[in-house]
Amino acid sequence: MSQNDQLQINDLLPLRPASASVKALGISGIFLTILGVAHIFVWLFIGGNWEGSVSWRKPILFGISTGMTLISLSLLFDRLRPGKYDAWLTASLSIALVWEVILITIQQWRGQASHFNHDSIANSSIEYAMTILIVIATVILLEITRRTFRFLNTTKDLQIAIRAGMSFLILSCFIGFFVLWHGNRQILVGRNPSLYGNAGVTKFPHGVAIHSLQLFPFLSYVFAKLGLGIRKRVELLKYLIVWMSGLLLYSLFQTVSGMSRFQVTLTGTCLLLISFSFLLPVVWIVGKRITDKLQARTKKWISDHSLTQQN
Repeated sequence: MSQNDQLQINDLLPLRPASASVKALGISGIFLTILGVAHIFVWLFIGGNWEGSVSWRKPILFGISTGMTLISLSLLFDRLRPGKYDAWLTASLSIALVWEVILITIQQWRGQASHFNHDSIANSSIEYAMTILIVIATVILLEITRRTFRFLNTTKDLQIAIRAGMSFLILSCFIGFFVLWHGNRQILVGRNPSLYGNAGVTKFPHGVAIHSLQLFPFLSYVFAKLGLGIRKRVELLKYLIVWMSGLLLYSLFQTVSGMSRFQVTLTGTCLLLISFSFLLPVVWIVGKRITDKLQARTKKWISDHSLTQQN
């Protein structure tokens, strides 16, 4: 196997940020992740709801999720071809997403819903500010996604992983805008803003693929550590992308059909089965490689143990 066929750890996890742009993303991501984790202890200590429009779930999940996204972006940003406005771009993205999560967190501490809340001027202002911030963040993410498809200074499998992850992230953002639009329409007619039809959960498709940017590069790294060649890693990633696309399609079908996440129907079941059929080759190849490695290590241990006893 050639040197270019290997995925070194620095291809995925640089030990130090290489630019000010990366530092802005990384520091913001770490801050939001810590903020989200800290609220787990707040929730455990003082109690309160996990579900609902006013719940500790929001600062926890938004903090950790957004933080992980910013950290992931910091790991890939220096793989892009440098741009004139990189520092401005990453600073704007960091500020927008940090303030988005801070406003959500403030609303929880105020005992107010962070979304679909127009009960007062303050709540309406926060709602509109959050919408503006997420629009700014999405525009910047679109630009970063465009640049990932033009140039990525890394191995072919990681290029595919990053591009797919960014694409799914953008899709999740667009679905999020639909969730906001639909939720506000529901509020106007006195209905549950989180539901579509009788039981469709609008945030279901929004959340299904949003962390593909973490999942695909991580699995690419795992495949490389298992000793799989570049062609096999690319093949497995393609299977995973189809699998994730199937899950997203299933979640969209369930939602727009007005059904709960796992309400059983023939169409939904077929979508899930087809989707997971593309996961089987990945599980088989990875499982076989792990088994082979364990067998090889076991034989080596037995051989070494036998030599030690003979001596």
